[in-house]
Amino acid sequence: MAAVAMVSCLVGLASAGHALHTSWMQLEELWHAEYKTVEQIRAISQPVAELSDALQRYIVSWEGLVEDSNSGPLHLASEDPAAGLSLLRHVAEGWTQVDDALFKVKHILHHIEHLASRVDREVLPNAADVAAASEAVARLAHVYGVNATALAAGGRLVLQAVTGHDHHHHHHLLSVNDLTSVGLVAVNKGFLDVGVQFLQVAKARAAASQQARLSSLLATAVRVHDHVLALRGPRTLTHATAPTPHGSPREEHGAGAEEAGVVLGVDYLRRHANASWMLERRPLLERLQVERLCRGEDLRAPHVTSRLRCRYASGGSSWLSLAPLKVEQASLDPYIAVVYEVVSRRDAAHLRDRTRSRLHTQHCPVGDPHAASPVTSWSHECASVRETEEAAVAGVGRRLGHLLGVSLDDAASEPYMVVNHGLGGEYGAHRDTHGPSRTPPQPEVGERLATVLTHLQAPAQGGRTVFPWVGVGVGGTDGAALVWWNLLASHEHDFLIRRADCPVVLGHKTVLTKWVGYAAQWKRLPCPADPSRKVMLPWH
Repeated sequence: MAAVAMVSCLVGLASAGHALHTSWMQLEELWHAEYKTVEQIRAISQPVAELSDALQRYIVSWEGLVEDSNSGPLHLASEDPAAGLSLLRHVAEGWTQVDDALFKVKHILHHIEHLASRVDREVLPNAADVAAASEAVARLAHVYGVNATALAAGGRLVLQAVTGHDHHHHHHLLSVNDLTSVGLVAVNKGFLDVGVQFLQVAKARAAASQQARLSSLLATAVRVHDHVLALRGPRTLTHATAPTPHGSPREEHGAGAEEAGVVLGVDYLRRHANASWMLERRPLLERLQVERLCRGEDLRAPHVTSRLRCRYASGGSSWLSLAPLKVEQASLDPYIAVVYEVVSRRDAAHLRDRTRSRLHTQHCPVGDPHAASPVTSWSHECASVRETEEAAVAGVGRRLGHLLGVSLDDAASEPYMVVNHGLGGEYGAHRDTHGPSRTPPQPEVGERLATVLTHLQAPAQGGRTVFPWVGVGVGGTDGAALVWWNLLASHEHDFLIRRADCPVVLGHKTVLTKWVGYAAQWKRLPCPADPSRKVMLPWH
């Protein structure tokens, strides 16, 4: 019980954190600030140490002088010439050393004042931020799987099933305290198998003085893991365990129950009318399919993926005819496509720099806020950008508007949103539309007809955008835009379009999001006779 209470106490601090883990840009700023801080500490440490030594020697000299005097520290033994000599020598020699040390310190007082005011200038992490970052690492380990050998051998977090390339990335060494923190938070958040693995490694690497505490924590975690496994099985929306108890010999296992069934496309639409299935089965199945797509799987049959094509396209626009855009089809039904080289590297870097100081966690627009999200690990920060502020943004809208045959200007849609994802953050499956139960925040813009997600900076590993009921996941490419239609041609929501953002493993994920409003497009995309018809690109 003590271990469980300790876990709850540690993670319970999360509500008081500063959310520094929600943006890699913020973490980079903290890194640079810490580098400058340590350099200042280095600059003052030697003079302060010399002053401390000089002051200590001066005090010892004085105490020796007083000890040899019979008159006490407040009076000089006037009859004793030796006391007078010792006093003169004490001050003459000792104060010279103290004065030299004080002179050196006087020149670094501005460093000391700057360090003393750091808490007033910067938002510094606290225990709650450590707990939130520990949860992020635990989530990464759960979604992508931990290389147990690398973790046990050196405490290095090497993930198994990640998409992208690490370019010989150096994996940081986790300390015993780091491993313990991740293990405790993982158990508290329901990643029970991950928690046990991290606590096992922490115990194996701990010093003798820490063994008793870690043995107790590990034993409690194993009991909780095995009890939940026996009572509820290996997987629900709120927990994940190993397929076998940790208290018994581990066995190799295959795909397991969590990968047994896949529901996609028309099959999902048929079940959508089944209220009990939607309530009891859909949430967990959606989560499992999201995790498989995050690990790089494609859940569709070969006869579906074999129809996908790449081509140059202009969307019938004479303006794009001399410089058509590269388009790769990711899905035909519903239509999802990747458009390459929409924004240049220079413009992307410019937009990232311009919005860095404006990133915030509050009021990031999402889909229907009343719909229950299956996860609470949305970890990113955002900043709105208008076309009138940045020419690069206007250029993106012009190119894609000609290709798609719609208007992307600010008068016809919500403003662009720059989003920077944080440490291990994910965003569970959701729809981008507001839904029939809520009026869009800008009625003159209307519902979100389509979404355009342009990568200003793509991560090296992880961070895919996945569509669980379509069975496709798309990794990011610098300067490329991912486009999909949220509505049918009849203005009804396309129930297959639910998307999730996978946790970022390595690198930055910064995207420029545009939700295309419906109201300004009705003349370009009139309602068809068939209300179930999909909206397709003009060149499809």
